Amino acid sequence: MDFIQIIILIFALFAFSRVILNIKNRLESMFWMVFWLGVMAAAIYPTFVIKLAEILGVSSGIYLSIYATLIVLSYMIFRLYAKLEDTEKKITKIIRTVAIKNESKTSKNNR
Repeated sequence: MDFIQIIILIFALFAFSRVILNIKNRLESMFWMVFWLGVMAAAIYPTFVIKLAEILGVSSGIYLSIYATLIVLSYMIFRLYAKLEDTEKKITKIIRTVAIKNESKTSKNNR
């Protein structure tokens, strides 16, 4: 096993342990568990990635890894954007509620 494979394997094991320790959403946790198990498998069996690249019509295993990483990162950005939009809507609703309550208190005190 090469040095880089050992480094990747150690990092993937660390990340996998963080997923297990921080389980909040089962579906999302399962996604990350499968992802990090795949990284570990690719580090241990790099020839599998090369064969998979050939099957998918990609010229090499590294290009397949790069494409997969871009897809995962794009998905993560989309999810973060969607959560940000949801959070902004919730904050707006809370602020409106507080403003209405404060306005009604102010108008009662001015009478």
